[in-house]
Parts: sequence; C-alpha cells; structure tokens
Amino acid sequence: MTLLVAIGNTLRRDDGAAVRVLELLGAAEGVSTVVCQQLAPELAEDVGRAGAVIFVDADVEPGPARIERLESAPGGALPATHHLSPGQLVALASLLYSFRGEAWLCRVPGENFTGGIGLSDCAEANAGAAARLVRERLRALAP
Repeated sequence: MTLLVAIGNTLRRDDGAAVRVLELLGAAEGVSTVVCQQLAPELAEDVGRAGAVIFVDADVEPGPARIERLESAPGGALPATHHLSPGQLVALASLLYSFRGEAWLCRVPGENFTGGIGLSDCAEANAGAAARLVRERLRALAP
C-alpha cells in the first residue's frame, strides 16, 4: 500500500494546494490518504505500515511543481515541537515501525498564503501538474 499525505490548511488559500492534489487524483486502488495541517509523531504508525509514502505540500518557493525522493532525516532526538518535517517523520517511522519503503515529497508552489479559501491561479495550475507527477510516481511504485 502507498500512503499519500496531504499537508496544509485549506483556510489559508494556497496552503491548501495539497488537498486539491488529492481531489484531482481521486481514489486509487492500493492507495491510502491522510490530510493534515502539519505532520505529527502520531502519523509515524501510518507511514510505518505503508510500502511507500508520498508527502504533498504547498511551497512558497516559486517555480513548477516538483517531486523528489526523500531521505529520512539524520537520527538523534526528536524536535521539541509537535511538528515534524517529512524527513523526520520517515526517520521516526523507520525507528519505531521498521519503515523501509520509498519516500517522496511533492512540492506545490503557491503565491497567496493569507487567510481565506480557494487557490490562486498559480497554485491551481501547480496542483494539476503535481497531480500528474504523483500519478506517474504511483504507477512506478505499483507492483
């Protein structure tokens, strides 16, 4: 099973771009989804049960949507906050649940992260491109 994790707040305009990517993808066999505003240690168990994980997150850096292989963050203590980076969550899932699958991060650039609903034209276009990238990665991960 592949886990898709959409990270973002739909009440902060383009920060909700990852949720839009999941909407565009629709349901897929062998794919489980999680939507969250930030990554928390509790998600390590879900990642640990997956064969692969793809994190989708809005990005303030301009440019095209992109997907990159994610390596787990170097070991050591967990951060003092409840918020983790995708690499830290993969490291935690590896440590606690023996996660050994592939991990990917899909970045969805946006330009408006103020309060409100709805994506900017930039984020909407990048969400479409990100959905295509994730779909390609899902095909590559399929057995």
